[in-house]
Amino acid sequence: MANRHPDEIDRRIIQHLQEDGRRAYTAIAKDLGLSEAGVRQRVARLIRNRSIQIVAVSNPMDLGFMRAEVMVRVDGDRIDAVASELERMPEVDFVALCAGPHDLSVGLVCQDSAELLDLLLHRLRAIPGVRDASAALYLSVIKDSYQWSWIDHPVERQE
Repeated sequence: MANRHPDEIDRRIIQHLQEDGRRAYTAIAKDLGLSEAGVRQRVARLIRNRSIQIVAVSNPMDLGFMRAEVMVRVDGDRIDAVASELERMPEVDFVALCAGPHDLSVGLVCQDSAELLDLLLHRLRAIPGVRDASAALYLSVIKDSYQWSWIDHPVERQE
């Protein structure tokens, strides 16, 4: 299946869902001058193409968990294997390939400092190919937004 870029209507549907992921398709359709079925089909395609997810977002810190970001340097031929291993860890909620001095950015959510310590010292560093890892513990999240300004200033892509 070809993954096409969202058009202006898709972007406006996404904007509605960013404001309220439970917004009724009938309300979105009415605002955009579309049929409910048209909105439903577009949302289904956006989900299928992995352009969007509709989920409840929680703040782990508000729920009593610890959050950390770990920047990982990996032996060059092991990046995919290390990323796959990290992806399978239940405490890992984010893995991204990076350009710059680190190869991977990894988000962690741990129950307590003992779990974080075990993960950092024993499990993460034991993965074959991990050269080094530096962690930053989140003390307080200042901004965590899922609404972006790209809706008002869409980037034109060349196909």
